[in-house]
Amino acid sequence: MTPHDYSVRLSGHLVFPLFPGCQKGRRMGYKCYLVYNSHADYAAASRKCVERGGRMAMPRDRKEQEALADYVKSFFHPGNWPVWLGVNDLRSEGTYLFDDGTRVSYFQWRKHFLSSQPDGGRRENCVAMSSDDGDWWDHYCDRSMNYVCEFDDRVAL
Repeated sequence: MTPHDYSVRLSGHLVFPLFPGCQKGRRMGYKCYLVYNSHADYAAASRKCVERGGRMAMPRDRKEQEALADYVKSFFHPGNWPVWLGVNDLRSEGTYLFDDGTRVSYFQWRKHFLSSQPDGGRRENCVAMSSDDGDWWDHYCDRSMNYVCEFDDRVAL
């Protein structure tokens, strides 16, 4: 069953879809973010999000990034558990794309004098977000970790 299998009808007309997952997740505009506390590699996490009617989270600007980071931090607090985002440079090293193929223009890379990101070169091509501070790290795509899906929760007119 997908999020869009639920709906409300008034006088026989579809008014808006109900997405019960957002009761557990976090709504941001027309997006609903939902953390999955189950480990998967990047490809499997992406596939699982699609199977559920969404895609891996793709924060496109500072506002979305901050909302997503706050949600993930509250979900895993206390502690730091990285989550996959729908961001990678698999097609071309150093050119980061969202899973939908659009180019990433906003980044939240970890900046630290001991370990700034991205630092994996051709070896680490998939991006995860730390749950404690929201910073992005590049990782091996076959690493198993939690993930966040996003769902379009627009009101149908």
